Amino acid sequence: MGDAIHCFPPDIGQGVNSALEDVCVLHEALSQSNDNISQALPLYESLRSKDLKPLIRLAQTAFPWQYNQAPLSRKLWNVNFFLRLLLNRVLPFIFSPPAFLLIQNYQLSYQEIWVKAQRTTKILYALGIILICSFLVWKFS
Repeated sequence: MGDAIHCFPPDIGQGVNSALEDVCVLHEALSQSNDNISQALPLYESLRSKDLKPLIRLAQTAFPWQYNQAPLSRKLWNVNFFLRLLLNRVLPFIFSPPAFLLIQNYQLSYQEIWVKAQRTTKILYALGIILICSFLVWKFS
């Protein structure tokens, strides 16, 4: 049933993990609805929905080799991965590890992983803007 709302390619190894989560959430929904399937399915969907978008985005961005990326895109992904890895090693309290590594932490939900990855992305964008503006000020002053 989980693959009806999300389907993982094999490259990040989350198909079975997300399927097991689906089973647990469906069991919870059935328990809460006294095994009434017509009540349990909407409940299941609402309980599972918080992880759906992060789950799909992680499948697309965490290790996206299944999408036949152009060579430049692969190189940019590698630069991004190793930059995040390096920044996390140097400043772990500011930068989270790459999403591909965060996915391997069973204690984090997909939503938590996505939030951490997006937080690092926002910091990197802000640093990039600051560097570009600093360069432009230096160049034209």
